[in-house]
Amino acid sequence: MIRSILSTILLSCLAMMAFAQDYTERKDITKKEVKKLREAINSGRSNGTDKAIKVFDKLLKKYPDFVEIYLRKGSIHYQKKEYLKAKESFLAAIAKAPEFDPEMYFSTALTLHALEEYGAAGFYFEGYLERGATNKRKEAKARRMMQNSNFAHEALQNPVTNQFDKLPASINTSAREYGATESIDGESILFVRRDSHSDELMVATKDGDDYLVGPAFAEFDEFAEIGTFSFSANGKFVVFTSCNNRNGFGGCDLYYSRIKNGQWIAPRNMGLVINTPAWESQPSLSADGSALYFSSNRKHGLGGKDIWVSLRGGDRNGWTMPINLGANINTKENEESPFIHADGYTLYFRSNGLPGMGDFDNYFSTRKGDHLSWTKATNMGYPINTLGHDGGLTVSLDGERGYTSTDREFLENRSTNTNLEVFTFPIPEYAKPILTTYLKVNVLDAVTKNPISANKIDLADGESGAILSRNEAEDGVFITSLPTGRSYGLSVEMEDYIFQSRYFDLAGINNALDPYVITVEMVPVPKAESPDIVYDTPVVLNNIFFETGSSKLKDVSMVEINRLSEILKSQPTLKICIKGHTDKVGSSSANKKLSEDRAKAVYNALATNGIELSRLSYTGVGEANPIDTNDTDAGRQSNRRTEFILIR
Repeated sequence: MIRSILSTILLSCLAMMAFAQDYTERKDITKKEVKKLREAINSGRSNGTDKAIKVFDKLLKKYPDFVEIYLRKGSIHYQKKEYLKAKESFLAAIAKAPEFDPEMYFSTALTLHALEEYGAAGFYFEGYLERGATNKRKEAKARRMMQNSNFAHEALQNPVTNQFDKLPASINTSAREYGATESIDGESILFVRRDSHSDELMVATKDGDDYLVGPAFAEFDEFAEIGTFSFSANGKFVVFTSCNNRNGFGGCDLYYSRIKNGQWIAPRNMGLVINTPAWESQPSLSADGSALYFSSNRKHGLGGKDIWVSLRGGDRNGWTMPINLGANINTKENEESPFIHADGYTLYFRSNGLPGMGDFDNYFSTRKGDHLSWTKATNMGYPINTLGHDGGLTVSLDGERGYTSTDREFLENRSTNTNLEVFTFPIPEYAKPILTTYLKVNVLDAVTKNPISANKIDLADGESGAILSRNEAEDGVFITSLPTGRSYGLSVEMEDYIFQSRYFDLAGINNALDPYVITVEMVPVPKAESPDIVYDTPVVLNNIFFETGSSKLKDVSMVEINRLSEILKSQPTLKICIKGHTDKVGSSSANKKLSEDRAKAVYNALATNGIELSRLSYTGVGEANPIDTNDTDAGRQSNRRTEFILIR
């Protein structure tokens, strides 16, 4: 409000000055002087700028109120990047005739912006817009630059951090380094190094205060013009950019590869669902591999380059038609370098279509529900964003550190090194993602105790039962990251084994770097040659839940019951006995009755799903067979369980 009042006062004063004095025009000078002026203007348009300035100065000495000459002189100085002299000339013209030409406000604003006088630049952009822009394109530019100038003015006075560190020379070299991402355990940094010949993926491992940089990732050397990479949390699936390939669909396409039998398979184009004849690049894979974000200038976007997301479909490498993330993120200009944090909800990206400091600024947005609903993008602030060319940023698993590539050293120190270099900085509190940890699932054979590969591992929301991601455990290990503060269901299925499930709660977890480990022992399906021991091994149905003190099944339990039904239908010779258990709270007789009623509820649900009653039985054990202590809430929760055993 105060700034608006001051603007009105200043413009009013300028207008009064204009009425108080006259200014010189071409009609007020001699024909000979007009000829010299025209010759000087033509010289200024070619290489005779110095000659033109001399003529202008001579005329101004005789006619100090010649407004046109101040503007001509200011334009030449601006073109020569002599911004202080340009500022002096433009301001002199405005002071002598505030309403002479609206364009002089635009030129003054551009000059002040180049001088990093952002508060004043915003004022003169506003003055230009108030006088009526000469065309819509220039009006849009003025409005955008006014917003940027006002933002930069405030941001420079309110830095969000005073710590911004360049990574060591082992990472930053005379080449261009970009796309830096910290590994899930925080011990390594992956980045791309571009020299005069190619882009190469590099891995740097912590070594005290420095990093040891290994040889370039050579698996995909046959691909030309490789760009940014994005790996799944377990490091076994990768999506990357490659341009100008013979098997490509556009200028740049996205390709994928995965580890199979300990080796990376030959990269494959992601196909026409993801790639188009346009430009697809800068992939960011969610930690669980279920969502792929990327930038593209494909048709039906909102502007130049937009950010899109595709979700994994029915089979492991099938992807849905990409969805545009919408107007809270994408603009009429360009949005690039998406990075979806391991929490699966916080998206960082860069844009030149939102109010910011320079050419491209970094922003973040939070997913509110599905992939169509995002909060309005927020600028990351200064000095994370600068007046120069800021590359995209990535954020560590714990949300504490960010990495970005920028040429800020050149801008700040006037260095001769104009290459992009990698910097790290603390993430401001307002821009931190959801606290996230990582989950490690070990899958073993219950008889041999050896690791086994599971081809279907489902992670579900602990409250709703909705499937969050579908994964696999090659070599018996599955790793992903998960936001803390909520509960999850886990189920593991594989051929010739009885499925297993787990329920776990990450509320209260505040350490991102220590994995939450779950070991799942898979019970083989009994066959004629199977040992009798499998009949005595209980399988806990960890994702079956009841109303408190009741045998009424919660709706979320149907996911587990349906899964058990599918197993029984696929193995028509299996027979099971369902057992209910309680903790030790209450009387033994009441607990016995409750456990039996709960077992019967599961029995009835399976029967409703079409399982023959001759294959089912149930019993209530009550509090008689605890598997944990009854002295803690967590122990009592473990004891309240429903399980089944295989029977002959």
